[in-house]
Amino acid sequence: MTEKNIKECQKSLDFVLGWFAKPIFIDGDYPESMKSNLSSLLPEFSEIEKKYIKGTADFFALSFGATLSFQLLDSHMKFQQLESISLRQLLYWISSEYNNPEIFIVENSWFVSGSTKRDDAKYIYYLKKFIMETLKAIRYDGVNVFGYTVWSLLDGFEWHRGYSIRRGLFYVDFQSHDKKLMPKSSVLFYQKLIEKNGFPPLPENQPIEDIFPCGFAWGIVDNYIQWLDGFDMVEV
Repeated sequence: MTEKNIKECQKSLDFVLGWFAKPIFIDGDYPESMKSNLSSLLPEFSEIEKKYIKGTADFFALSFGATLSFQLLDSHMKFQQLESISLRQLLYWISSEYNNPEIFIVENSWFVSGSTKRDDAKYIYYLKKFIMETLKAIRYDGVNVFGYTVWSLLDGFEWHRGYSIRRGLFYVDFQSHDKKLMPKSSVLFYQKLIEKNGFPPLPENQPIEDIFPCGFAWGIVDNYIQWLDGFDMVEV
């Protein structure tokens, strides 16, 4: 968390989000970090053009998920950056940076292995985490998020990753002639979530802070294979 690193992080976000968001939601012009680094390439806007550009979006449409092309980069090109699933942090940053716009999450997901069938517990974990972070951003951080969309309905072709990963709520059997569709466990999870409009304060949804009863037994179990001379294998 040095001043230099913070500036570099800001620059990175400016070049991805600020390129469009600052002109539309703030003042009609590009971020200063882009203007100072790309002054010979960026067009200059007149004051009339700035006024015309500013405020031309009805809402901030955010797509958040794994950048599959990021994995193609050589390690020295990543500049020690890592992909993050911290959606809440990004939502708060957008809200703070661009005057608390209305945000619609138009795409959000992560990926799981292509060998995953219909029991996609790991995908449900990601989905639940993203939606809970969205709710926290709304309730605790005051971020103005008004909609959420999962990506995607079906498994599909994932560019350079091909069919080696899956991101759909419905399993697609790519080996079958008719590409048979089957609902995954995540479909039921998302359906119930929508029915309840989130995570209502049910007992099973509540965190617990307490200690176990006195005398409660803790332990670790393991097993290993032992060979005995003149005897068969024994499992201990």
